Amino acid sequence: MDKQYEKQILLQFADLYGEFPKGKLVAGESPDFLLKIKPRKAIGIELTELKGQDFLNHTGSLIEPQNALIHIEHTIRAKEEKLYLYRKKKLYQLWLLIHLNSLSPGINFRLSNKLNKLNFNSGFDRIFLIELARERLYELLSD
Repeated sequence: MDKQYEKQILLQFADLYGEFPKGKLVAGESPDFLLKIKPRKAIGIELTELKGQDFLNHTGSLIEPQNALIHIEHTIRAKEEKLYLYRKKKLYQLWLLIHLNSLSPGINFRLSNKLNKLNFNSGFDRIFLIELARERLYELLSD
């Protein structure tokens, strides 16, 4: 995925997330972006596509949205392996932004409701899931 596309995703995230901090956005690697809030205070933001994309239909929606939670868990676990690299940068916080085109046009409301309440065991300070096509943002709790 190229940096320009990643930046578009991040800007869409910033528009949807009302609490997105003000700061200077700097592209990088491991994590993908740094949001410099103060000279010595930055948030690392790692972007990743939802794992299990082979379960997508031609519209880019998950064919079986009930499996979305399993795919989210796998995606978080895959990025957990890189946390030691991110921590070397001594960042204020580490955020994970999981993106996909859409969960499903007919997604079960209960699943949508669950996403904002589920607690994922993770080393990331904040985890978000963004549906790009439907412009929906969910914050997934982490402990």
